[in-house]
Amino acid sequence: MKTFVYTLIIMTVLALSSVALADTKTRVITGRVLELNDEHIIVESGKKRLEIVTPHATKYTGTPKIGDTVTVHYDADEYHARFDPDGYATKIEVKRAKSSNE
Repeated sequence: MKTFVYTLIIMTVLALSSVALADTKTRVITGRVLELNDEHIIVESGKKRLEIVTPHATKYTGTPKIGDTVTVHYDADEYHARFDPDGYATKIEVKRAKSSNE
């Protein structure tokens, strides 16, 4: 009987944890870096402008600079408040900045 109860509790906890994690979606944006510091990056793609937090665990391919084109892989919470960041970066790939000669 105890084994059944413990199994039921574990199954319930696992089911509820998967529901809680379902709100986070991984997304990708490619655009130009408008602002950059140790805490966040602001990327503009077309008319879309996103502020994405860059935690220490973020993996970089190259070193981004303002004006560079980057591809940012980020986790986005679908229900963020108005003044919250748009997501948390997991990976940032740096492309070269386009020069005026191209």
